Amino acid sequence: MVARKAMRHGLALTLGCLIGAAGLGFLTASAFLALEASLGATTAALLVGLALSIVAGGILAVSRRRAERPLPAGWVPPPPAAQAPHPPDAGPLLAFTAAFVLARYLKGRLRR
Repeated sequence: MVARKAMRHGLALTLGCLIGAAGLGFLTASAFLALEASLGATTAALLVGLALSIVAGGILAVSRRRAERPLPAGWVPPPPAAQAPHPPDAGPLLAFTAAFVLARYLKGRLRR
């Protein structure tokens, strides 16, 4: 149940980000077209690029400030999660699969 709830949350978050990115793309394109009609293509491209660079720099500055914020005084790190068992090595699995496919192929070939 918890995994399903987390998956729905992740899917909703991803969908929201994609729709938001599409909306920002349309806003950027319309801003470029409006600026192009009044200022020309080169100036419009420079202004839109400058605006996007300023927005990206602001987002990076805010995220850096949040990352460098000290932890609360009573904060205790969570215990490490139990590690999942390691998957089997690919070599023996590949050899077994190749032998199985070869045996099936030869069995079909010998019947003809």
